[in-house]
Amino acid sequence: MTKRARRRRSAKKQTNWTFIGGIVVGGVILFAGLIYLAFREPARLSLLGFCNNNPDNCIVIGDEDAEVAVVEVSDYGCSHCRDFNLETAPILEEQYVDTNQVKWVVVPFALQGQTGAFPTMPSTIAAMCANEQGAFADFHEALFELQSTPLFNTNEGFMQVATALDLDTEAFSSCLSDNPFTDRVLENITMAQQAGINSTPSFFIDGNLLAGNQPLSVFQQRLDSLLDS
Repeated sequence: MTKRARRRRSAKKQTNWTFIGGIVVGGVILFAGLIYLAFREPARLSLLGFCNNNPDNCIVIGDEDAEVAVVEVSDYGCSHCRDFNLETAPILEEQYVDTNQVKWVVVPFALQGQTGAFPTMPSTIAAMCANEQGAFADFHEALFELQSTPLFNTNEGFMQVATALDLDTEAFSSCLSDNPFTDRVLENITMAQQAGINSTPSFFIDGNLLAGNQPLSVFQQRLDSLLDS
């Protein structure tokens, strides 16, 4: 009886290595998971989703119900943006937007300068003021045409464009003075950064980022593949 009792007490004192091993393995898995979460790239904002939910922040050109959406982020002082908007965009608009296949969404935007300010903010505000009179697309293009002239990014240049487009210049001038759009543009800048935009021009074609003034054929291939699918 005594020996048997001793053996039972001795068995109770044996280390449960299976239990300890489970704890160690679980701890390693937990640690690895925490490392993964810490270094994982954060989910990017959908810029199209932002525009859909905040229609006053963005400008839609074309059929709202078009099969494919392209989101454009450009800066009025960017030479590559100028080249795209004056050379490539008109062809894409004729082929895809005017035929109601593509909805083109422009996010009014301004690149931050070295001083922390946004040098082309006046041009962006002017374009949004023109949008109040339904003239965003023409004004947008005209601003890029002004880029290499002394009138670029000036009120004088804005007023000349407004006059040429037969806008209500009094209402347009009042909009420039009141400057009601700065907060929206600043919000757009933040949202574009959260979506992964770090240069202009940049585009989201059906949600996929395409950076830079790519050749016309690149845009056509992307759009045709989506429209044919």
